Amino acid sequence: MAVGDVERLTFHGPDGSEVIWDAEMDPGEPEQTTNFQTRRGRYQSLPFAIRYAVGGEKSEAAIENAIAVGMRMLRRYGAEHRYPWEQPDQRYPWELSRLLGYDVDVERPFVVTLEYGTPLNRLPGPLSPDDTRRFAAGLARGLYLLDRLGIVHRQLLSNTVHWDSRSQLVQINRFEYARRPGEPRYRTASEWAPPEQMGGRGFVEPRDDVYSAGCAILSVTPPGLRRRLDGYPDPAATGMQWLPDLLAGVFGPVEGRPNAAALLHRLGRADFPADPPRPDPDTLLEAGRAAYDRLMAGRRPQPAYLDPPTYPDPPTYPSSSSTYPSPATPPPPPSPPSAPEPRRGRFGRRGSPSFAAGSPPAWAGPAGWPLGVVAP
Repeated sequence: MAVGDVERLTFHGPDGSEVIWDAEMDPGEPEQTTNFQTRRGRYQSLPFAIRYAVGGEKSEAAIENAIAVGMRMLRRYGAEHRYPWEQPDQRYPWELSRLLGYDVDVERPFVVTLEYGTPLNRLPGPLSPDDTRRFAAGLARGLYLLDRLGIVHRQLLSNTVHWDSRSQLVQINRFEYARRPGEPRYRTASEWAPPEQMGGRGFVEPRDDVYSAGCAILSVTPPGLRRRLDGYPDPAATGMQWLPDLLAGVFGPVEGRPNAAALLHRLGRADFPADPPRPDPDTLLEAGRAAYDRLMAGRRPQPAYLDPPTYPDPPTYPSSSSTYPSPATPPPPPSPPSAPEPRRGRFGRRGSPSFAAGSPPAWAGPAGWPLGVVAP
């Protein structure tokens, strides 16, 4: 594909409406992992990414979780009915990637998000000391915003944290494995995961992400992320005198780990309250959730029956002194359906994810599938 080739994209906007874009797609092959394929382009001069689920049901569930988290963030900032280029005043924070659209009723479900900057693993080199401090402040602010929203990212990695050198802004992307505080931790094997997450112990909380953020900050320094003999990251190895003070306690036990607000205070940002205010309790999001659930229900086929099937009463056997009857001949198996049921999104197969439904998901962490073990 040549530079500037235009491709027509069709999907659903955050409000459920059909969206048709003639977008300029980036040249080259898509980014490919075991579970996701990512293509990038531009529309209305803004960069976006399309992320497809290509790894079966696990990746489909992850994509749908990203959609639900994106909807939660849009509703919090009153932006679910407007695109960025339609807003005269930008209220949605640049530190968080933004949901632009999705489609889950296709062979490869996908999500479209506004993503800018360069992933840390693609930076041309380390950041300067001044930019490292700006990066640390931007990342802490992003985690502070997630704390207010009641979202724990759980997958801060070198390909999910971006740095934009022109605007000197950080952006946190990829919410496929995000969870709410208080949900059980599921074992996650990634290079920046905290010990409690790698061990799958306890319950998710925002300070899980602070450990990973500390690793991200060290990774952009000239020496990179160095570890002590015990395997824990070593801020002193950077040679920057302010970093050990900033990251004091970050790599220790989660109970004594500072939160994002504490990091901002250490960086001189005392304007962020120590206990992040949450002015929008979940009850204020119920109307939006209900509209979203109606949208999802309207797009999926209705089941053949609405009431649970009835079964005959269990057989009664004679007393122990009598002879038992011979086993009855089992009934013939049911006839196969005349035509396969059309594919529909997992929303229709097991209900909306936790961030859309307002309660912990009944399907989080089914047997044999610890959520989050698959690298994004």
